[in-house]
Amino acid sequence: MRAHAHIILPKRNLPQWGNSLKRTGGIILSALLLTAVTTGAESTHEVKKGDTLWDISRQYYGDNWKWPIIWQGNVFINNPDLIYPKEKLFIPGFPEGGEAIRIGEGGLFKLEAGTAASESTSAGSGMEAADGLNSFGHDSLNAFDSVLDEEPEFTVISTEQKREMVSTGDFITIDAGTEKGLNTGDTVILYEKRSRVEKNRAVYSCVGYARIVKAGDETSKAEIYKSFSSVSTGFKAAVSKEMTVKRPKGFRSIDSDISGEVVYLAENHTFSAEGYSVIVNIGHPLPVKEGDKFRIFRRLEENGVVKTEPVGEGQLIIVNGKYSTMYLVGSGMEIMKGDIVRLSKIAVY
Repeated sequence: MRAHAHIILPKRNLPQWGNSLKRTGGIILSALLLTAVTTGAESTHEVKKGDTLWDISRQYYGDNWKWPIIWQGNVFINNPDLIYPKEKLFIPGFPEGGEAIRIGEGGLFKLEAGTAASESTSAGSGMEAADGLNSFGHDSLNAFDSVLDEEPEFTVISTEQKREMVSTGDFITIDAGTEKGLNTGDTVILYEKRSRVEKNRAVYSCVGYARIVKAGDETSKAEIYKSFSSVSTGFKAAVSKEMTVKRPKGFRSIDSDISGEVVYLAENHTFSAEGYSVIVNIGHPLPVKEGDKFRIFRRLEENGVVKTEPVGEGQLIIVNGKYSTMYLVGSGMEIMKGDIVRLSKIAVY
């Protein structure tokens, strides 16, 4: 087995490789580069059916673990798990021999020495298998909270028999129809607004799903076919399929400075714990995705000394813009608003 290079990458909102680095022969020169290193040749790769960044990295660098270099060099790739045939990928040159590089002041992204970093590069090595104890264990998301960048487009304007609260099997009227693209047979998510996290972003709870049974020009009648709590007039709605979670095959440990904090607990509770979800201020353009796991810490002050103490572990189940929904996989103590979260394991699919 050979040692892997540490991979240290910028956040996605920094300039892409082609703009931020000047390449001359076999040397990368950049004001952001702390150590000049010899590189391999640059290339272009046309994606074929079945390709993954993991495999392409192995093909060009001899190392699956350098896939983030390719992702960062191709800013049109929003989700590193989704690349498509006939796309042309720029393959940046990369140092040989395991030398470390650092680019910019963005989030660090490096393999953890002594664990996965020292393992064989085969896809099966150094990976912790996902199971019902260390990962979110459901295929569908029910009654989840999420931060939306924009308010859902539609509103519930009346309920069956004008009842204050309705649920599964009841009918509601929505303030949109075919003129706004809402059609008979469409599925809508029903949301209740919970709390604002900043001026233009708020937390919404999914309270159920409804199906449009009759779409008019300006309003539509919908039947609630699944509810997780009561639905009332004024709740919001948006066209969407039922939300699901893709289960990872496993996890690989990394040493990363990608971190944030818990900004919201379900229903604005004071504490939360294993089995519940929280909102964290981590999302795109950071290189994170659904399934990735974070260690959770708390700042404590003792005799004038500030330290951090581990209190739990969470897993991203929804990544929306600047904020993500995190499922609490484990908690040794109660989880509180303001607790620190730090990326510790990346999901492998």
